Amino acid sequence: MHRQTQNFMIMKTKVLNKINSLIVLILGLLGFNSCDSPVAEYGTPHATFEATGTITDQENKPLKNIQVVVRQKAYGVGPANALLPEQYTDEEGMYRGSRNDAFPMDSVDIIVTDTAGVFESDSVRVKVDYDRSHVSQGDHWYAGEGYVQQDFQLKKK
Repeated sequence: MHRQTQNFMIMKTKVLNKINSLIVLILGLLGFNSCDSPVAEYGTPHATFEATGTITDQENKPLKNIQVVVRQKAYGVGPANALLPEQYTDEEGMYRGSRNDAFPMDSVDIIVTDTAGVFESDSVRVKVDYDRSHVSQGDHWYAGEGYVQQDFQLKKK
């Protein structure tokens, strides 16, 4: 008698599992689910990135045509990657570069070089700040703006 009860329970469990699977399938086809699941978003996280600053000599006079390169540290092995195209300072010694599809990063290296050879080169690693204040709650997970502001004072060779 005990063996018949066990067989009955096993058969009952199999039937209930099949019924449950059928109900889940039907509800899934109708668009219902049993709990709130996180929404999967596809793509690579990115942000708008901007780098600005001023380059002067030791007398605080602006330096024109100083080359500025902004690089991000490469993930894994290999050389650092140029984040922004190389640029040059204007008459006021200012540089500004931006990119709309930058991968969010913690810091960047800014390298300044006087291609005329009058001033010494300089470089610094700068922490990237992110502004998400304008991002509304419904915006995507990758939204935001990263920026760095770094001034340099170059020494004559």
